[in-house]
Amino acid sequence: MDTAIGIDLGTTNSAICYINDIGVPEVITNSDGGKTTPSVVQLHADGTASIGETAKRSIVLDRENTAHFFKRDMGTDASYLYHGKAYTPVDLSAMVLKTLKEDAEKYIGRSIHEAVITVPAYFHNNAREETRRAGEIAGLRVTQIINEPTAAALAYGLRDTGREETVLVYDLGGGTFDISLVKISPSSIDVLGTDGNHSLGGKDWDDRIVQYIADEFRAKHNSDPLDDPLLFQELLVRAEEAKKTLTASQRTSISVNYDGRMERIEITREIFESITKDLLGQTSLLIQQVLQETDFSLEQITSVLMVGGSTRMPSCRRLIEQLTGRTPNLGVNPDECVAIGAAIQASQLHPQPTLRLGAGRRVKDVMSHSMGMIAESSSRDRYLNTILIPKNIEIPTSQTNPFKVRVAKGRTASISVYVTQGESDDPTPGACTYVGKYVISDIPSVPSGDSIVDITYEYDRDGVVHVSAVIRGAGATLPVERQPLPDDMSWVCRPPAQAPEIEHTTIYTSVDLSGSMSGRPLQDAQHAIEGFIKNIDLTHSSVGLIRFADTVKVDVVANQNAKELMTSIRRWAIGAVGYGNGTHPFNDAYQLFAKVKGRKILVVLTDGVWSHQSAAESAAKKCHEANIEIIAIGFGSADKKFLDRIATADQSALFSSSGDLRQAMEQIAQVVVESRSGLTFKR
Repeated sequence: MDTAIGIDLGTTNSAICYINDIGVPEVITNSDGGKTTPSVVQLHADGTASIGETAKRSIVLDRENTAHFFKRDMGTDASYLYHGKAYTPVDLSAMVLKTLKEDAEKYIGRSIHEAVITVPAYFHNNAREETRRAGEIAGLRVTQIINEPTAAALAYGLRDTGREETVLVYDLGGGTFDISLVKISPSSIDVLGTDGNHSLGGKDWDDRIVQYIADEFRAKHNSDPLDDPLLFQELLVRAEEAKKTLTASQRTSISVNYDGRMERIEITREIFESITKDLLGQTSLLIQQVLQETDFSLEQITSVLMVGGSTRMPSCRRLIEQLTGRTPNLGVNPDECVAIGAAIQASQLHPQPTLRLGAGRRVKDVMSHSMGMIAESSSRDRYLNTILIPKNIEIPTSQTNPFKVRVAKGRTASISVYVTQGESDDPTPGACTYVGKYVISDIPSVPSGDSIVDITYEYDRDGVVHVSAVIRGAGATLPVERQPLPDDMSWVCRPPAQAPEIEHTTIYTSVDLSGSMSGRPLQDAQHAIEGFIKNIDLTHSSVGLIRFADTVKVDVVANQNAKELMTSIRRWAIGAVGYGNGTHPFNDAYQLFAKVKGRKILVVLTDGVWSHQSAAESAAKKCHEANIEIIAIGFGSADKKFLDRIATADQSALFSSSGDLRQAMEQIAQVVVESRSGLTFKR
């Protein structure tokens, strides 16, 4: 019988776990007799390799042929040369995974072909894809890629308390840091939000010790021991040992023998914490960021789970106590819990011995990066990163957006979509990460005018990106090819080279949030505007948000960032702009539209009778004269005749029930995308 395993593929150490024959997670002892395997590979001249403890001991003696910390380069073009042969992070990770697989087969006594492999929650798409590929090269069918904090929460969930907990997972490994907020109940594990830094880990604390030792030696002897590559590697090893010593002791020392001089340099825990204070501060900032993005407070946290060997540092635990007022939960082994959680997930996906404790929990994970695409700005003077799927959305998830294409009669066309990950609207390298270039071809011309391609962007359950496309109307699937990115992406830093064929459309949605909208009507309105945004072509359109009641508030100036728009909508509350109907949005909209070019559309959503209808009608007429198309949609107690008077034309006024608002708004979005002017709707 095959056995599926869970693998924690770590930056510094890796671990394997499986569900044994009595249904209990068991961390596997490797061939060196340890529960963790150093993620270190020593390459030999004959093409063979040593992995684990043996390789780790060679870091100093054979540093030119020993690879470590390569996990940080997953998803990049990094390459390492050993004995004249180039190796990628995927190649080296596959060697580690193959060794883990072989150790597991020896320990269990049967073959292994399936595995769940963990990755840092903050890994981008390409790093996730390459982790899966490394597993396949190692001879494993990777049934799932799971985030490390989520796996740790699964392990923690084995201790079923019978109550709901809100757990902060503080995961500081050797090379990466993740922070996740997780709700654990008897029936499910729901990740609410996650963030992190895949270039922050215990190694950075080691590097600070090395730099301190070098600075002290240089100050006394005016020579730099880091100029000697062999000594530098030796100091890195000693720094890691010193860090571990300072976890239990107040002081330690490191001997340096360089340039004919010998010096024994002491480092105290106080000094160590002082020189690494900013690193710890980065983890604190990320905690605050996750709480802000999930609208949770420190007081709502019921437990803190420390994951990763680096969390043994007293400063980490003290930080958690200072922030939350709680002692970190030490009920799980920080070195083993991620592998245990991966094995639990593997047991859910593979028929094998049933897990005795904590089985059957539904796992809801999220993605730590927003997905977007490169588009032209509304002013046509620059490129920007248009966010389509905000971060911390449950995965798997997908978003379908229309893309308008002008195709000559009787011909076909293709478009290139550059998919990104990141939170900024800045599309330049460094501000966001490029997932890839997706070429959609065979787009046909249509008699009605512009062809509409509905492009679906998807995160699968592994957090991996997929893109597909269909032609609207015909429903035919279009070919989508992922191509290598151009070597030169500097064009995103320059203005678009040629005038666009499609006119840009600026849309403001203005929503009546008077007191009568309390409860279900507010929720329906929020869902309706969200549906509208999801069905608008943000490549060729900008959307802004206005709220009004007794006062008017412009929440978001028109832009092409779905994340910013969605976040604002979800924070709407009754009373923020009053409870009555004393004002209207037309004067503010008029001023906003005066600053933009192209097509201009104002969508008004209301459920009641306004106090000053004549003033509103006069202001709406002024908008009509400025070529601002007004769409009026009402429900509840709204005045149908009044809607006809403020709308651009009779066909631009709609009446709906609260429950049908989303469908109505999606229809409006569809008509806006497909038309060039003169909006008309089916009644």
